[in-house]
Amino acid sequence: MNSDEIDAKLSFTVASVWRRERISCPHPHLLQSWLQAGLSGGAKEFVDFHLRESQCPYCNAVVEELRARDDQAKQPVLEDLRDRLLRSTAAALRRSRA
Repeated sequence: MNSDEIDAKLSFTVASVWRRERISCPHPHLLQSWLQAGLSGGAKEFVDFHLRESQCPYCNAVVEELRARDDQAKQPVLEDLRDRLLRSTAAALRRSRA
């Protein structure tokens, strides 16, 4: 191994180690709380900074996955509500004609 290869292997920064090892990444439960506006103070500021300023790709992917799960979980409720509304409207119309 020549000196350039050794330098390349030894060349790292604290930021690169923290990013690679995800040392500062908040737990997914904390990200879920942030997503639901359940954090305040320092915890909220930290997660805001971590996601927006640091642009952590791992945590931003977790947040997007959590958003998708939330949206998917809400979907059946909305469909059920729409179906019940249609049935009750049809029943009310039938009663009003009688």
